Amino acid sequence: MKTLPLIIILIFLFTHIAFSQQAQEMLLPNLGERVGTCDACGMEVFDRMLTKVEITVDDNTFYACAMGCAFGMTEGKVVTSMKVFDFPTVTLVDAKDASYVTGSIVVPVRAMMPVFAFESNDEVESFVGKYGGKVHTYEELKELAMRIREERRR
Repeated sequence: MKTLPLIIILIFLFTHIAFSQQAQEMLLPNLGERVGTCDACGMEVFDRMLTKVEITVDDNTFYACAMGCAFGMTEGKVVTSMKVFDFPTVTLVDAKDASYVTGSIVVPVRAMMPVFAFESNDEVESFVGKYGGKVHTYEELKELAMRIREERRR
């Protein structure tokens, strides 16, 4: 008779754990296909990562997990193209033409330096108004990323 309550508890715990795992998997974002590994940090890069950076040097295309790693990976190289996802439209845009937001309350999945890119000034201002953060140009973000990299080396 004493084993019946134990069996009921074990069945409850087992079903709870099984359903929790399924629910957790359902909440994961759909990042799409794996396109490579970030050479700077070793993180896997997926085609639908909002922080993904597509870099072309000569005729070779490779990927970074975010702009901070992209700057480190391209240092001293002649980059023919660098593209980022425009946050509102989820389309690739030229990285040098985009504005960037750091420090918002929105934290992207799988990025060491949470940065969102925006092609439109209206969209970036609207985002910052709702979620906070600081707006940077491409050059300002590059300077920030290099400062952070130097601080991490110490």
